Amino acid sequence: MFNQRKITFKSFFSPPALTITLASIILFACVIFPTGISFSKSKDYSSSSAQFGSYLAGRHAQFNSDPNFAIHYYLSSLKTNPKNLELRKRTIALMVSEGRINEALVQANFISKAGTENVDFITLLSALKNAKNQNFLSAKNKIKDLSNKGLNTFLLPMLQAWVLAGEKKYDEGLKILDRETNNDGLKTLFSVHGALICERAGRNKEAIKRYQLALKLRESPNLRVTILLGNLYERMSKYDKATELYNKFKSELPNTTLLDGAYKRIKAKRKPAPLHTSARDGVAEALFSLASAIQTQNPFQTLIYGRLASYVRPSLSIANLLVAESLEENNRLLDANKVYSRIIKDPYYSWIVRLRIADNLDRVGETKKAIKALEIMAQENKQRVDALTNMGNILQRHKKYEESSKSYEEAKERILQFKKRHWSLHYSLGISYERQKKWALAEKNFLMALELQPNQPSVLNYLGYSWVDQGVNLVRAEAMIRNAVKQRPRDGYIVDSLGWVLYRLGNLEGAVKALERAVQIRPEDPTINDHLGDIYWAIGRKREATFQWNRALILDPEEDQITKIKKKISSGLPKNLDIKKAR
Repeated sequence: MFNQRKITFKSFFSPPALTITLASIILFACVIFPTGISFSKSKDYSSSSAQFGSYLAGRHAQFNSDPNFAIHYYLSSLKTNPKNLELRKRTIALMVSEGRINEALVQANFISKAGTENVDFITLLSALKNAKNQNFLSAKNKIKDLSNKGLNTFLLPMLQAWVLAGEKKYDEGLKILDRETNNDGLKTLFSVHGALICERAGRNKEAIKRYQLALKLRESPNLRVTILLGNLYERMSKYDKATELYNKFKSELPNTTLLDGAYKRIKAKRKPAPLHTSARDGVAEALFSLASAIQTQNPFQTLIYGRLASYVRPSLSIANLLVAESLEENNRLLDANKVYSRIIKDPYYSWIVRLRIADNLDRVGETKKAIKALEIMAQENKQRVDALTNMGNILQRHKKYEESSKSYEEAKERILQFKKRHWSLHYSLGISYERQKKWALAEKNFLMALELQPNQPSVLNYLGYSWVDQGVNLVRAEAMIRNAVKQRPRDGYIVDSLGWVLYRLGNLEGAVKALERAVQIRPEDPTINDHLGDIYWAIGRKREATFQWNRALILDPEEDQITKIKKKISSGLPKNLDIKKAR
């Protein structure tokens, strides 16, 4: 079966791989983000239907991804129940997640005065306020009160080191970061922060060694470390070293635009400004480091720490980028675009941010604006193809296959020599031609995609399925699809394709097993359920076939499928009729 996956943009900075356990996150979440709200038992509050109604409205808004409305209702509830500290903590967490830190600090002050327990997050907010104002002595005293539990295990050493650096106690700060650990992720993280502190102390040679250690400990290229070390090399007039470093990163991610500005500076022998100018910037970097490290594990806490990093240092573009990505994870695309707009002029991130804004515009129904933005970008830089391919992707999503193929073809014309990474362009173009029933052009592009990436599972599946559907190259198609299944055994669409090819080859028992497994993997997919119904009918299991077709019908199939499925439910498949024709 064909599978057109949602087009997403990966983060272009890969965080250090910290070994952060689920238990650590749960422990932190229980302390900071209460899941239950307890109301006062006194008559004054428990009988207040308005207060309870505001609370329920807030909960509803929170769980429907409308945190600002949730905050509004929680604050309303707190007016009648000011002693409900758990509700106040929830409100603070939501305020921080929305970047409303100053308001959160007002609420935090109320909790501090109440003298309650489990106020680590409240203490952290106060410490960060002091660090933002470069009052490092007060920040240090606050940090001493933080427990060394949960995510604080990873954050505290960095904060402690940076507030000491703020007092020019560089060696004391480095001593904290240099403590022995068996966690390579922490070694990487602390090496980077140690390097930044060395820069603050004017020890550039030692900083370089620490950056190099961080890169050595990484299995994959790290943009943030590359940018930090490259920036230092450039400021030291070590342009060859900087170029070598950037080239190494670009060899791994050749499509990236994030180093274009650096190459231009080097060519002009123009030194950049330092990326860090104070210990306050280091505190923000520490918060960003933690946020990026937990990005795949807990989007809400990523949002919290990303917002805090932006609060301490509003100009930290990567923190804003991370915040926007977290909002996208929660399908808050317009809010994400607002954050992206803050960094749209940043020379490192401008291009990728504009691509993301366009994609989000399309997803909220502003497709014309998205296409217009991408057309402008495509004309701005005629050496790049990503604006054109993204335009093609959007048009393809909207089933405008002829227009999408034109965008892809224009992108192909800009490429002087095809490389491995260009398989996806040929694959997408092949899909657009196949949907236009221009099979010769489609097949040509699929085969080219496989020439560039011989074992790419999506291409193996799409081409193999297409051949099976046409009744040609069945043996080769089976081998291709089995290869794809081996790589992606949990992909229901590919397993569905295997069932289809086995049926065409006469292996009915194998076909049933494959399609039943595909339905187990993707029970919500109407097409796979429809396919299983067809196979059941073909082997005489007609009652089960009818059940699967009915199931497919209630799973919101494509418009052109509905009539066919209804006909099968009422009449079944004609005797001796090839299933392919019934589809």
